[in-house]
Amino acid sequence: MKQIPMQCVRAGAVRVLLALILGLLVVSGYVAPPILFAKAASTHEAGRLAGEIFHVVNLGIIFMAVAVAAFWLRMRQVSRLNWGVLIVLAALAGINEFGVAPILAELKLAAGPIDQLADGDPLKARFGMWHGVSAVIHLISTLLALFLLLAGAHRGGRCDAQRQLGEQGEQGEQES
Repeated sequence: MKQIPMQCVRAGAVRVLLALILGLLVVSGYVAPPILFAKAASTHEAGRLAGEIFHVVNLGIIFMAVAVAAFWLRMRQVSRLNWGVLIVLAALAGINEFGVAPILAELKLAAGPIDQLADGDPLKARFGMWHGVSAVIHLISTLLALFLLLAGAHRGGRCDAQRQLGEQGEQGEQES
């Protein structure tokens, strides 16, 4: 029985991590919120639950990006573009978690239920602006994660070459 090369194991782990990051972004940003706002007792409660989900997702993305970076350091054949995209993706999750989310929480605390504020209320306008900033950051993060997954950022280069060499070696052994 042949042992799977560590390069292939690392590439597979990176592929799974990138798929998880993309899945977290898609589900938290585009699947869960419409369901929450349709089913929750109030928009205030739906927003609170969505905020909790985003908190977990942002932290998860940051930790998984660190794990991808750790694997990439061992793979040594990752493009600078992929490194840059991963760093920006992790930074955007950090900005949403540690920059934008506290502002939104502060505005909700000061205003109470946002949906009960008058349309011209400056707190409602500020909340809407920061909510929009957060949504744009989330969209960009989703596109960056999709890019990393589709660009083959999980490949270490050598894994496919090792597999092909292994298959050629097996064929040569069979022919002799």
